[in-house]
Amino acid sequence: MRSLEDLNNEVDQLNLEIRRLLLNKNSFKEGIADKIAVVTTISTYRERIVKLQREIRMREDD
Repeated sequence: MRSLEDLNNEVDQLNLEIRRLLLNKNSFKEGIADKIAVVTTISTYRERIVKLQREIRMREDD
């Protein structure tokens, strides 16, 4: 079982990756497939963040 610090660090890292993807949106080709890949990646990261935050809240309530 991971510590709350580890969970919070993972959330921070995922948020950083999302920011990098959004800030570097012009660094990939203008093709629709590339844009879809970025959106899919961001969605996946956000889903992971939600799960981690839920786990953090549950553990903080204990």
